[in-house]
Amino acid sequence: MFSSLDRADIVLNPDPDGRQKYVQTDHRTCEEIEQCPEISTLFALIRILNPKRMAEIGSPDPVVLYSAQVRPPEFLRRVIHAAGGQLVIGDTFQPESNEAEPASLIEIVEVAFVQLVRAVRTEYGLSLSADGLESLEKALAQKAIDPEAEEFEYWSAVLKLGSFAGEVIRESNGGRWIITKSGSLPFSLSTRFRGEEATVNPLGKAIKRFTNGDEDSLVTLIHLIRSQS
Repeated sequence: MFSSLDRADIVLNPDPDGRQKYVQTDHRTCEEIEQCPEISTLFALIRILNPKRMAEIGSPDPVVLYSAQVRPPEFLRRVIHAAGGQLVIGDTFQPESNEAEPASLIEIVEVAFVQLVRAVRTEYGLSLSADGLESLEKALAQKAIDPEAEEFEYWSAVLKLGSFAGEVIRESNGGRWIITKSGSLPFSLSTRFRGEEATVNPLGKAIKRFTNGDEDSLVTLIHLIRSQS
């Protein structure tokens, strides 16, 4: 399932060289992928990077096969290649050849978050501010989303809320999205707090918000960080 972000769909036996192999499936058509390119980009990045984080220190880099039923749009093929995934199409597990130099992964990550927040602002009519974040949090929290039965809706809400909070922090304190080994999702925000460089996990906080309610509001986190820039 293309929206399972916290697990691998299939775990294969390791290669002879010891590299663990994972398969992430995507059953969507090109039209369905292109309906939400920002979400599609971040979902693919997470589904490739998360299995790679499972490798133990000193072990070979895992192989992640991104198995699509149809040839994905060019933008998604570019994302898969940059993240280190291997694209397979149809019923074969034979990866497509791609000898092109991969695009900068961190640039793809940065652009994906910026574009997602731009789309969220348009969808909900929000300003990039603490007030905008509060309105978004209330709108998303009103929907009782089951993370197991409604994976796509749940993880989309997590990414929308967490990315919006991160961009609000960047607006006031500066910073950049980074790839990290810790947390449920492989992205955190490097920013400033009390005059020093600090790492914040808005996506992890968004997961907690949907699990624990108002006690883990991202608005409270934003006010704290912005007051101590």
